Amino acid sequence: MTSRDDAAVDAPTEAPPDPDRAPLRRAVLLMTFASFFVPFGGLLSSPLLAQGLGVAGRGEVAAALAPGALLVSVATLGLPEALTYHIAKRPEHTRSAVAWASAISLAFGAVCLLVVVPALPFLSAGDPALGRLVLLGSALALPAMLVNVLRGAAQGRQMWGAVAAERLISVVVRLLALLVLFLVGGLTAFSAVVVSSLALVVCGISYVRLLGRPPRAPTGGPTSATMAGWLLSFGVRVWMGAAASMLLARTGQLLVAPLSDVEQLGLFVVAVTVSDVPLIVSLAVRDALFGVNSKTQDAEQLVVTARATWLLAAIGSLLLGATLPLWIGPLFGAGFTDAILPTLVLTAGSVVCVPGILASAGLGAWGRPGLRSAGLAVTLAVNLPLLVVLVPLGGAVGAAVASFLSNVVFSVYMTRCAARVMQVRGSDFVVVRGSDVALLWRTGLRLLGGIRSRLPGRSSPPTEAAQRRPEL
Repeated sequence: MTSRDDAAVDAPTEAPPDPDRAPLRRAVLLMTFASFFVPFGGLLSSPLLAQGLGVAGRGEVAAALAPGALLVSVATLGLPEALTYHIAKRPEHTRSAVAWASAISLAFGAVCLLVVVPALPFLSAGDPALGRLVLLGSALALPAMLVNVLRGAAQGRQMWGAVAAERLISVVVRLLALLVLFLVGGLTAFSAVVVSSLALVVCGISYVRLLGRPPRAPTGGPTSATMAGWLLSFGVRVWMGAAASMLLARTGQLLVAPLSDVEQLGLFVVAVTVSDVPLIVSLAVRDALFGVNSKTQDAEQLVVTARATWLLAAIGSLLLGATLPLWIGPLFGAGFTDAILPTLVLTAGSVVCVPGILASAGLGAWGRPGLRSAGLAVTLAVNLPLLVVLVPLGGAVGAAVASFLSNVVFSVYMTRCAARVMQVRGSDFVVVRGSDVALLWRTGLRLLGGIRSRLPGRSSPPTEAAQRRPEL
């Protein structure tokens, strides 16, 4: 994909820089806070589903929801990210852009739903009752797609509080509904599927402000038809990368068992679960950075954030790795102590890929999603042969080494491409400076001060000098 193709999205009038950009620090804090809602909610709801439905019923719910989750990922065609990028630059076109993205998503979602119907016997293993649940979960995924679209628009409008509220509402509604059903004896596979699906729709109420008057009247720019073309062009390029990313996330777990054995797969799954913890904050920063930088295209802000996030991930991973032998056995079982080595390798790989994750967000924010998708495709092309060679030799450790090497390729590619697009040095993404350490220290102190000031009887407003210091 040429640079001309990637830049075509911005062919119409360019919006001038907006001095009133939302602070990245606030966006990062809100997105990081919100990123813990879903896993925490899953941790609380899992015992309810397990005890209320049993092993078979829990499996039926998972089977019914899985196609719908895939449908949401596939049928949105990258349009939420396209909305974030375009609305960050042209908030006055929020309504028309959301309308077009919603219409396109629903149309493609309906086509995907029609594809699900003939596949029901396979998806349900020939069980007609389970087939009806799968169809129900897939149908209820269509309105959930609209919430994804609204989320993309809200990120473009810098409505980070609304994004955090959406995730919180979704988790709370689902958890409370499942708890009530469990207590009254009404928790069945059918009710669990309905609750889990509708919770993803009800939370869309947090985006009601998007339906109001845009922040300023339209000042020219694209026609509606042209806008639809732009959204599809940008979105499809994002979608190709998302497909490669999903394959990267799943290929290792798919290949370990056939290339080694199920015991090694069990060790690898635990290693992946633990090593993904340091990435929670990095992925939250990526989402916030994409939304904010789509509006500002501030190269200095991007590289400083990348270095600070990489440093934070490295510190967290060192702490995790140092304590890992103390708790992995008691937490997962004595048989999983053999997962220590692959977990350490995967954790190192998580740190290595952080600069690439933030650089890829910058490529999207600067209107070059094609380069980001190409990088993910290259990484996938490297990962597959590494898995085929290393897993038979080392099992879970071999898969972890393959992931580590692939992450090196990913970060090198992304940082070099981002450096060229943003006209900075590749080392600016990875070489930590003393100012980065000071920045993290000040940001941490400010966060702690804000928490303390909200405690009863405490008040510690920042000084004028502190307010002038740069923040994330």
